[in-house]
Amino acid sequence: MKRRQLVEALERLAFAAEIEGDRRARALSSAAWAIRQVDDDPRDLVASGKLSEVKGVGPKTAQLVSDLLDGIRPKVAEELEAKVPAGLFELRRIKGLGPKKIATLFRELGIASLGELEHACGENRLVHLAGFGAKTQSSVLEQIHALQASAHLRRRDQARALIAPLVVEGGVVTGGLPRGLELVSLPIELVATKPTSAAVPEGVVWVVVPAERLGVEVLERTSSPEHLEALRERAEARGVAWSTLEAPNEDAVYAALGLLPTPPERREPGVPLVLEGSTSPRLIRRSDLRGALHNHTVASDGSATLEAMRAAATERGLEYLGITEHSVSAFYARGLDVERLEEQRRALEALEGTPGCALIAGVESDILEDGSLDYPDEVLATLPVVVASVHRRFGLDRDATTARLVAAAKNPRTTIVGHPTGRLLLSRPANDFDVEALLDACAQSGCAIELNASPHRLDLCAEHLAMAKARGVLVSIGADAHATVELDNLEHGIAVARRAGLGPDDVLNTRSLDELRGWLAERRA
Repeated sequence: MKRRQLVEALERLAFAAEIEGDRRARALSSAAWAIRQVDDDPRDLVASGKLSEVKGVGPKTAQLVSDLLDGIRPKVAEELEAKVPAGLFELRRIKGLGPKKIATLFRELGIASLGELEHACGENRLVHLAGFGAKTQSSVLEQIHALQASAHLRRRDQARALIAPLVVEGGVVTGGLPRGLELVSLPIELVATKPTSAAVPEGVVWVVVPAERLGVEVLERTSSPEHLEALRERAEARGVAWSTLEAPNEDAVYAALGLLPTPPERREPGVPLVLEGSTSPRLIRRSDLRGALHNHTVASDGSATLEAMRAAATERGLEYLGITEHSVSAFYARGLDVERLEEQRRALEALEGTPGCALIAGVESDILEDGSLDYPDEVLATLPVVVASVHRRFGLDRDATTARLVAAAKNPRTTIVGHPTGRLLLSRPANDFDVEALLDACAQSGCAIELNASPHRLDLCAEHLAMAKARGVLVSIGADAHATVELDNLEHGIAVARRAGLGPDDVLNTRSLDELRGWLAERRA
């Protein structure tokens, strides 16, 4: 169990305790907060017997944590979760409903699931409930409908995990994954020429087709309707019967029509077919990336040490790794004050000359409500990489949000504007602002814009990335890795970048270490 999973388990127990009015709620909540904030690995603290010395963690809670880490289900978990309906935990997905309000819904209205909550809203039962009202009811109902509308969607990481056991069976993945979509629709179809003996999970379909039609069947499931229509028209013009066209793979379909293959990510409206003998635009590939500039360690809210992150980056063939911890305003993510930031700088310097990829000092500085960054200018001036990001106060209106982001982009200390829309896929909508105004500001100032490759974000989207490319704004594909395995987020970012039509020259971190250092030096001059 990792730190994040441990914190989630404690928060779940704290929620159940608060619903029940159990006095242990506060202790569990305090422990979750303390473990999120503490520098040391919880396992090391348990092993050394020092966990109970951490402020906010008492002896009983320390034992509970030890049990959770050992895979033992504590008695308190059995007691609390037996009393709290499982459906109540779903209600935590509704913003604005904390444990106290959920407890009120449960006790006063008997609501124990999202479905029951939707029904109650439909009957206006929240309007006159103490602590709620018409505005809250409207917001709750809107959020429930949004959750229902996205029930058939999965993030890219979820979709890949779902199909992983079947890919080794020889099935060809079709649909949203190969097309680089940020969200993938269920069911996911895998096409093959023979049945599989493996168990096919819910949400996945194994489709068996004749070997001679495999290419056509895969292509039909991995293209937009507009792209397919263009191919069918091309086939008709050349006297090729689409319904009987034989092709063992997708490339053979294009060859039969006198075309160069269109990558799955580019089979979209407005992307023209490319005739054989022509030149197709070179799209970025994972192997083009020389480094990753947006990453975190245990110094803030990551789960891996600086040394572990560096080793993982080196194993993945990266030439350099940016270390950009959360900043002083991000207390919720153990953000670094100036003193701790300097300590980390010294830690990076101590590793210079030792085996491994180069480490680049930086910070993810919060963009405050007025568009300023949350460190003094003289501090930011010492850092090669400053990722400027919004993490709080998402409720500003369109004009205020636009002004906030534009001001950050124009700040000469900003290297990259991080996850610009602030969205969390299937969880939080994008902020409303003028994207073109932000991109124009980036073009004017020369800073880069981020494609945050976390599968929870994938921000910017392909449409906005294409707008950045058109303006000559460099894109930084950032892993936003909080653990070593999350450096693999870069794969998701590459898929979206290809969908946007980005080539290697459009991306900042395809540059060699020397080229990157030169670019960064120019930004700081």
